[in-house]
Amino acid sequence: MIEVAAKMLHPRRIPQIISLLFNRKFLVLDKRYFHLVISASLVFLSLTLVPSYSRAQPHLNMNDFQLPPEAKGDFYYSQGKFKDALEVYKSVLQDKIDVSSLFRKMVKAWDAMGALDEAQNFLNDYLQSHEKSSGVSYGLGFTHYLKNEDQLAEELFRHATKLDPANGLAWNNWAAVLSNQKYFQDAVEKVRNAIRSDPKELMFFFNLKKIYDEMGEGSRFEEEFKENLNNREESWGYGKVLARFIRQESFREYAKGNITNAITGFEKILNIYQQTEDVKGQVPALFSLGLLHEESGNSQKSQEFFRQVLAINPDHKQARDKIKPLN
Repeated sequence: MIEVAAKMLHPRRIPQIISLLFNRKFLVLDKRYFHLVISASLVFLSLTLVPSYSRAQPHLNMNDFQLPPEAKGDFYYSQGKFKDALEVYKSVLQDKIDVSSLFRKMVKAWDAMGALDEAQNFLNDYLQSHEKSSGVSYGLGFTHYLKNEDQLAEELFRHATKLDPANGLAWNNWAAVLSNQKYFQDAVEKVRNAIRSDPKELMFFFNLKKIYDEMGEGSRFEEEFKENLNNREESWGYGKVLARFIRQESFREYAKGNITNAITGFEKILNIYQQTEDVKGQVPALFSLGLLHEESGNSQKSQEFFRQVLAINPDHKQARDKIKPLN
């Protein structure tokens, strides 16, 4: 049994020790094991941050945090307090009467409580006084979509996009309905409308790739990424999603002990981030390549990647700790 000394660590030591949990193999773990790393991190923090004395500590609650109202609702939702989240979202609705993302959060809270009929009644009543609201039409459509009532959902998504052609969530969910019905080409057109309305919403790009995969034409997504390299906004989304799928495959290769294939995957990821000028994405890709080359015994190559990390982010402590003095 491992025993932990009953004393607090200096706060400056905490990031250094946490980083060890994600060092080497942990950094490129298969997603199947990721929750174990997170759990270990939380257990570690609970053991090291608790002071040795037993004096009662003040209990923190949401009133101790100055969060914007909607963020407060998001926090409640993340904690499984769906009713509390819903009440907060309703209060926010007074100021955001036509925001589709807020209606989506409300419907998801109702769904988590098994109360979609309640959601339908509320939104129908709300629609009576907000007939021109694209957001509430979307929310009601999303409710029917979750109830597997695709025909009603499609009518409401169509109406929502007519009221507001820039309602990306409505276009996206309309695409999902069409995809369920195997109208894949129509679904592609709708989700592309969603992307054009908000190219920073990665969910739309994920859904486009999913549709292509269901069509048996998964390569089309990568082809469109290359075609859109001159469109910086859209190429960013294509690149992010493409890199995530390649990373998952690299995790699987690593888990099977195929370090060479894992390296090839992360080289592709780095190339994607360089093509889209995503500097933030390049840092973890470079660091992962450094770790993989280090594990494969190529110390010189690993040092090159760690130095590239520091060239972008001189404060990257993990990379700095990996650097060996030049002879």
